[in-house]
Amino acid sequence: MAKGLLMHFLKGILAGLAIGVGGFLYIIMTFAIPGEGGKVLGSLLFGIGLFTVCTFGLSLYTGKIGLIYEKKQDKAFYIALPIMLIGNAIGAFGLGVACYYIFKDTSVMEAVNAAVNPRLTLGSFNDYLSLCVKSFLCGFCVYMAVKLFGLNRLKPLGILGLLTFVFIFVYCGFQHCIANMFYFGMGLAFNANMAINLVLCILFNSFGPIIGVLLFKLIDKKKA
Repeated sequence: MAKGLLMHFLKGILAGLAIGVGGFLYIIMTFAIPGEGGKVLGSLLFGIGLFTVCTFGLSLYTGKIGLIYEKKQDKAFYIALPIMLIGNAIGAFGLGVACYYIFKDTSVMEAVNAAVNPRLTLGSFNDYLSLCVKSFLCGFCVYMAVKLFGLNRLKPLGILGLLTFVFIFVYCGFQHCIANMFYFGMGLAFNANMAINLVLCILFNSFGPIIGVLLFKLIDKKKA
């Protein structure tokens, strides 16, 4: 069991790095191509991160949490989930901080601030409600992306499904807890609002897959 948890931890770090790369590509595209063009291209390229996670079987918390709603998991899985999350945080925050020190004196930081500042705006009830809804919808999108890829592994339909749902959540500004860790790291934004954002984002990312699980169960019933 200890060996399995260690593997989840190490794979969690790699998964955090992969999502961080997706976040970095989004930042660079929105910086290099002003307006909608950069946002669209950045949202598409962000999918490279989740594609890497799924292809290599890395341990991404938001990609695994949906399994608890599909069927009863063994005790080891529930212990592994927080281990994955810690690994994800190390990978995403670590890459973000490294990118900060590389780009801190460049105009790229304008694009970083544009991604970070809205995530730290938590002054009203509507701000909190928006964060919770966006996090919930992101959890749904990630579940659908991972599920479709898993059902059609490395086939055109699976890849298209993954990239489509990733594009939706990134372009629409839904909040992904691991991606936010990267953005906060690159913005060196360590404060109370960051902590609140991540707690709520992790929580509602975790609830989002419920809708996807129910949807697939409904489809299976119709097939029967």
